[in-house]
Amino acid sequence: MSERADFYRPDASAERIGHALVAEAGRLASRAGLGAGDFALTLLLHPSEPAAEPALPTGFSYRGDAPFYPCSVVKLFLVVAAQLALDAGRLTPHDELDRAMRDMIRWSSNTATNYVIDLLSETTGDTLLGDAEMREWVAARNRINRFYAELRPDLCADANLAQKLMDDDRYGREKMFVQWGGANNHNRLSSDAAAWLLAAVMSGGLLPPAGSERIAGFLRRPLTDDFISIQTAQVNGYLGGALPAGAQLWSKAGRTAWTGDSLASYRRHDAVHVKLPAGQRFTLAVFTQGQAIAVDDAFLPRVGKLACELVAAT
Repeated sequence: MSERADFYRPDASAERIGHALVAEAGRLASRAGLGAGDFALTLLLHPSEPAAEPALPTGFSYRGDAPFYPCSVVKLFLVVAAQLALDAGRLTPHDELDRAMRDMIRWSSNTATNYVIDLLSETTGDTLLGDAEMREWVAARNRINRFYAELRPDLCADANLAQKLMDDDRYGREKMFVQWGGANNHNRLSSDAAAWLLAAVMSGGLLPPAGSERIAGFLRRPLTDDFISIQTAQVNGYLGGALPAGAQLWSKAGRTAWTGDSLASYRRHDAVHVKLPAGQRFTLAVFTQGQAIAVDDAFLPRVGKLACELVAAT
């Protein structure tokens, strides 16, 4: 279990559900030839009705502080950073930014995401730079990391959120940046951080009400046949792929197959906020790595289905 649990309260029911989810995920991972270190899981259980005084959710974390290449889950952090920058007047609202913020979450557009990164960091990624210019460029791009490290140091001090999202390998200064310092400078994120931020958006505890409502609208996955049939809907093959009838889903998933870069290939993650038909609400983030799970459309839906059954029974 993670020791960084100050964003939730320990609770026997959350522990019981969390251990059952870990056992099922471990069984499925083992069957695919993967080990206990190839996944992480963070669960938060929320009150069905808002309390007069906001309280921490109860929760459970398995390897929740382990860093993973986060794929497109990082886009949740970027869209929240953009909304906070708009609210603070650090970004100027305009139609293209609105469109990019929506599309980077609803359809997981990499192009939209990279536009938002450029605006947040006041950089662009292109041709090679000399040493002095590159150092200045890296410092500017890392503004995104510094922002979250200051906002939530216990969860985000070690996160890397500043790399652009690519469909294959990187070129030019983006390639230099991902190898900066001669080490792996890919994006990295934990399931604890992902669960915390998604829950913070959905609870309204981080953004002003209008901003929370806006981002939640981007995250909403209507469980209709028309929406689910869209390849980029991020329901099929993910935690929301087997929810009970009448459940509501907000989520941000991410997946890579082979990208040409072994440090960013074969991951599949999801962070979901679910409201069950009887009113129970939970947030669940599951990160996985390994080719067998990355190409398995059944793994995450099975974990999500079990989570719904266990939470519904509490």
